[in-house]
Amino acid sequence: MAQAMGWTELLILAVGLSMDAFAVSVTNGLCCTNLRKRQSVRIGLCFGIFQGIMPLTGFFLGKAFES
Repeated sequence: MAQAMGWTELLILAVGLSMDAFAVSVTNGLCCTNLRKRQSVRIGLCFGIFQGIMPLTGFFLGKAFES
């Protein structure tokens, strides 16, 4: 039987995802110097949405294949 994720594991996952998003954002900022504020917000929202969707997708796939 699988054990539920505790607070420590959840915190480690959150820190890892935030470091990944930060690294991609810094690289994107260095490459794209002529961005408008609206474009920057759109890019940030896309990163945030996908960084939230991927762990949820993994969770639900894990639940589906649990048995």
